[in-house]
Amino acid sequence: MAAGLLSGSCIETTATYQYMEGTVSFSIPEYIYTGELVELTASGIYEPAEPNYGWVITSIQTDTLLGKSIVVQFPDEPAEYTVKAIAKHNDYISSSTSKLITTVDTARFTGSLLGRSFADQKSFTDPRDGRGYFYEQFGDLDWFTENLAWEGKGSVFADAPVMNHILGRYYTWLEAKESCPAGWRLPTNADWESLSEVICDERMAFDVEWTGAASAVTCDVYFNGERFWPFSVNNSHEAKYAWNPLPCGYRQNNSGQCLCVSEYGMWWSADLSPDNLAYYRYIYWDSDAFCPENTSQDHIALSVRCVRDTQRQ
Repeated sequence: MAAGLLSGSCIETTATYQYMEGTVSFSIPEYIYTGELVELTASGIYEPAEPNYGWVITSIQTDTLLGKSIVVQFPDEPAEYTVKAIAKHNDYISSSTSKLITTVDTARFTGSLLGRSFADQKSFTDPRDGRGYFYEQFGDLDWFTENLAWEGKGSVFADAPVMNHILGRYYTWLEAKESCPAGWRLPTNADWESLSEVICDERMAFDVEWTGAASAVTCDVYFNGERFWPFSVNNSHEAKYAWNPLPCGYRQNNSGQCLCVSEYGMWWSADLSPDNLAYYRYIYWDSDAFCPENTSQDHIALSVRCVRDTQRQ
């Protein structure tokens, strides 16, 4: 009797599962428009040859969406979502990849980026693409009070087109020299010194720190409800002058990475040092100084503000 029991179908067996070969992958920008309709396609697993793919997107659907390719419309409100693609097969251990996606509202006064001041400022429309910019007169110069976002040159943060509307673009020094609209220019060191007459109450040399100037021009800016300039006891964000700097950091050209975002704001000058290094000015989040620096012409890409001589009526 015992032998019969041991030889029967009641013997417990352990199934053996294999690991899939390859990595689940799909393409979607890290930042997308609110309400955007996105097609997602999963791939990357080559063993088994035809796995079953499914999708889980937090806060959008509760059930797994089945299919190698799906179309999803993201909600109209700015928020963060986790998109997860899963590969399954009866004979294999499942594999998955997740990405954090942020939806961005590009409305200038009510959208994702809040806190800038454009009160009583004039506007200019770039005839090349129809994009509008606010500008303000500082001394004898008109200054853009937003970063240049012309797409004819430069690169966008995180390869996400929506961020053109938020941060503007990153330009190498040579690109910056060629990117301002007709009638406008990349500011020279002398143009920057002219700005200092207003925001520092006296003309300052380009190559010195402008103590107090960072506090005078920065404001409490929020992106999707989070502080963009971190709180600092050393920078009071007085926004005495509506120059509206943003801490966009810089783009490292050899890697394509955007670094020091929410830490530094950095803007080119049109001038070169005696050893052909490109000048720029920067604001660090934990300092009230507006500082000078220089670097090689093509090592990094920075933000751009355009200027012109004030148009006399």
